[in-house]
Amino acid sequence: MNTSISPDFAGRIHLCLGVKNGHVASVNIESTRPQGVTKIFAGRSAHETVRILGLIFSLCSTAQSMAALGAIERALGGKASKSEQVSRDILREAEMLSQTVMRVAMDWPQLLGLKPDIEMTRAALNVQSLIEEALFGGANWKQVGGAGLTPDVAGVGEHLLNLQDVINSGLYQDGLADQLLAALDEFELNGFGALGSKVDPELGALTRHWYAADVVQARETYGAGLRARLMARLVDLEDLPKSQMAHLDHLGPCSPSAAAFNIDGTGEATVETARGALTHKVEIKDGLVAAYEISAPTDLNFEANGVVAIGLRDVAVSDKESLQRAAELHVLAVDPCVKCDLVINDV
Repeated sequence: MNTSISPDFAGRIHLCLGVKNGHVASVNIESTRPQGVTKIFAGRSAHETVRILGLIFSLCSTAQSMAALGAIERALGGKASKSEQVSRDILREAEMLSQTVMRVAMDWPQLLGLKPDIEMTRAALNVQSLIEEALFGGANWKQVGGAGLTPDVAGVGEHLLNLQDVINSGLYQDGLADQLLAALDEFELNGFGALGSKVDPELGALTRHWYAADVVQARETYGAGLRARLMARLVDLEDLPKSQMAHLDHLGPCSPSAAAFNIDGTGEATVETARGALTHKVEIKDGLVAAYEISAPTDLNFEANGVVAIGLRDVAVSDKESLQRAAELHVLAVDPCVKCDLVINDV
């Protein structure tokens, strides 16, 4: 079977704002993200399906692989050991952390005219790789039922503490966090993209930390806009390393599953990603995938009447350059898992 995957398979989002009489009069969102992947995975084995998923979705390949493993294991009646599941969670949260660092340390500063923190970004990506090695020793962990492992618990803990130090020194004590917040003040963007009281927040950091003290304060002062979303990301940067450290007590050596798997079944699994809850559903017949479905946060957040569109409709426009920056920040704050092109036209 041909396993080649087009680099554009994951798709992209095209966002067009129509400006008229000093306001955004229209918001058109077109997505080329595939709505179903049955044709890609139908007839493949469980192992091949998991392998390919990690190639297709490069931004969140770890979470995609883990959602696939969870759904397939439920479908086949298999179950990874507690230690293996905890190891997967640590690695998934390491991916969430590195992706959040990339947004906060690289993308937000670039749009706000600040110097990106390359050191923090490199450290986060490096630690993600080091944690994977410490947990699985270089073995392929994408195995239905678990691959077995002898984790270096002390090594994982040391990597996490080192990254915490890098993040804290870069963000606080007149660091990047204060600079980003000051830039939002300067450009008067604290409330940009704010949601109405009857609109649910997007999946992701804002939902996770809706009631965190700093997020509540930002919401009450400016609405659920850019400042609230940035504060939610900063909470992620504090909470994710703590969550990973808490998992360490549940790590230990384990062997691959020796249980016999079913050849038919259906399964569903949901995992949390940097962008929110990701759900995979699978149907397996005679040991091969018959149907597969993925429900990703981006699909919901970037619907025609989703939070991205709602946050941009009818906003006042002083000039197109300012609108471009603000709109790109809004898209970045909601955080699609694919590339997004944004254009502004007069209508």
